[in-house]
Amino acid sequence: MHSALKKQINPTTARFFSTFCVSALILMIVFLLTSTVMERSLRLAEKRYVESCSEVLEGYANAIHFYLENYHTSLSSIYDENLFKEGDTKKIQEWLADNKKYIHPDFCTTFYISANRVGYFSNGAVIDLADRSYVTAASFGEENYYVSDIMESIYSPTPIFVIEEGVFDNFQNLIGVLCASIKINALEKIAKDIKIGNASYASIMDRQGKYLFHPYEENIAKTYTPNSEEYRFFSSDMIAQSADRIVETENSRGEKIDLFTAKIENCGWTLGVAFPKTRIEQIHRQQHSTKLFILLTSAVSLFALLLLELLVSDYFYRNQFIAAVYDPLTTLWTREHFEKKATRIFKRFPKTKFMLIEADIRGFKFINQNYGEVAADSMIRYYSTILNSAARDLRGIIGRGYADHFYMLIKIRDVRTAMRNFKNLSESISSIIKSYEIPFFPKFGITFFRPEQHKDVTVKELIGQASFAKSTIKDNMVVPYAIYNTRLLGRVNEEHYIETSMENALKTGEFFIMYQPKIKLSTEAIVGAEALVRWRTKDRGILAPDKFIPLFERNGFITKLDFYVYDQVFRFLDKQLKAKKPIVPISVNMSRNHNKPERFMQDFMDLFHRYDIPPNLVQVEILERSVMDNETLCEITERLHDKGFTVAMDDFGSGESSLNMLTKVPVDVLKFDRDFLRSSTAKNGSMDEKSAKFIQSLIDLSKHLEKETVFEGVETAAQRDFLRDAACDQVQGYFYSCPLMESDFVSFMEKHMKIGE
Repeated sequence: MHSALKKQINPTTARFFSTFCVSALILMIVFLLTSTVMERSLRLAEKRYVESCSEVLEGYANAIHFYLENYHTSLSSIYDENLFKEGDTKKIQEWLADNKKYIHPDFCTTFYISANRVGYFSNGAVIDLADRSYVTAASFGEENYYVSDIMESIYSPTPIFVIEEGVFDNFQNLIGVLCASIKINALEKIAKDIKIGNASYASIMDRQGKYLFHPYEENIAKTYTPNSEEYRFFSSDMIAQSADRIVETENSRGEKIDLFTAKIENCGWTLGVAFPKTRIEQIHRQQHSTKLFILLTSAVSLFALLLLELLVSDYFYRNQFIAAVYDPLTTLWTREHFEKKATRIFKRFPKTKFMLIEADIRGFKFINQNYGEVAADSMIRYYSTILNSAARDLRGIIGRGYADHFYMLIKIRDVRTAMRNFKNLSESISSIIKSYEIPFFPKFGITFFRPEQHKDVTVKELIGQASFAKSTIKDNMVVPYAIYNTRLLGRVNEEHYIETSMENALKTGEFFIMYQPKIKLSTEAIVGAEALVRWRTKDRGILAPDKFIPLFERNGFITKLDFYVYDQVFRFLDKQLKAKKPIVPISVNMSRNHNKPERFMQDFMDLFHRYDIPPNLVQVEILERSVMDNETLCEITERLHDKGFTVAMDDFGSGESSLNMLTKVPVDVLKFDRDFLRSSTAKNGSMDEKSAKFIQSLIDLSKHLEKETVFEGVETAAQRDFLRDAACDQVQGYFYSCPLMESDFVSFMEKHMKIGE
């Protein structure tokens, strides 16, 4: 009966069931193992992501702290302990005014706040600051300086922040504060150097959560609260009050981000670096895809799964290790690992001198665009091999940054020997790369680490110095390297000062007009004048035109300045006419950057019609050396003639095609360059005979072409007499008058128009 109840199992079914159970068990084990392994891999990837982002944050926080320290150092350089402790505000204000040239070019103004909260400014202003927040003695830390939050200033159209240094008496009572205000847009040059990818960005908040810097301009000087309810707690004012942290939130564009924040050392500001949430999501997607791939493969064969798991694990391990330590294209160290190694070397050899070199390739972007990424990568590998060999020969270390940037750190005994070795290295590299299929030229930035002078300098700062030095080479093909020093900084800072000050200088009227009379030789009466622009800066005095005009021509600002001059001249002419006072025609310069006749004439006439003056009182001087072609010059000249203006060709004879231009450009007046007289006058003041004949022939030629002639740079009676005998029409120069301020020019006209009568 029992045996009748037992059911026989089919062997095939049994094998299938057994295989199914074993396979299911194996797949379950594989699934559990795979899930565990991938989970750990995911956690490790997330950890490395956080560490990488945190290193970026820390590096840029240190960079901003370095800039603020520089500002403090510049401010401290004008601190005189005995003077400031006396508390004599008049002497302090005079001291600040006398020492403006020594302060940092980013400073808008320096000032001193007395104990009764009155501000004494370097520009002479005295302002009651009782309504402003005033720091206490407790605000100053061990470094004895304080960085303010964002604030408004009457001396700046944009918000500012203030670097403050406390002044204490012998009993450590705060008796005043030495301050320097800085426009917040000075922070842009720091933040724009932060290379963290196209989708990521940095921001700087003050203690109240207001943004001193943010890539979205609408957030500047404001606090920000996310729109989504779940992220409202992470407003900028709340973050500014918190310690260093990492939060998931959203930006003002509604995009989810991971925001890493850190306090800037010795400053209450907060640096935030935002990374798009898509980065971590991509890590998750990659991990899930890998997990699915492993599970599908495991369903085919356990052994294949085990083998594949080993290969994949090994593959990920090796690639993650390379990404962290070795550059995958060149197999050199990454920049991050290079910096870590260099830092350890500094600690290991604290008394040793080092040379740090940054190397790259001139015009690498052009090479990349024209030859393609494959060829560019091949060039990078070739160049890295040469540099790596050089680093080994010099017993140094080498790493690669982004694109074509390489870094070398080399121990040295002294700077002179190091530079001799470097020059030999540079010549050797240049010789080797000549054989490469695509021509390219290296350039180098060099800085030196001296323990006695740079105890606290970091590797990042040294790289920044070398990079800055290299950036000054620009298009100089003769010198392939530059060495970081303070003189180099001075020249670049001067250009930076001019470019960052020019817009505000135009708005605040720092540019002014002077007039140099033109004298008719036959009567010695004034018959005209040339309007010349000058710049009186707030903190550097008068800047010579050769300091700013060439720079304005390069950056295009000269066109704005031209129209400012036109407006001032038209205003002056209109005022003289309405007052029925003497006036002569005034010539204004048209810079070489105006190359669109229709646009120029429209803007010029719109401005001219604002005033009630006749066109015969205005002469436009065009440059023979203009970038415009003859056809464009001719068109502008004819348009000006149609409106009743006269046209002069300025600096005639200094170009390459003067005689050819005379037949094509119908100007009324030829103004001869001052170099004609300068090169033709001997030390005793007499005129060189051959030069005199040449000048005479030019004047005769002008007469035949029915052009008036004007010579610039007349400085001696001998030059005046020669030009009068040569039948030159007009002259201008220091022999008759230097450029004059408006009131002095009016007096000059009244006097010399009478002589002409």
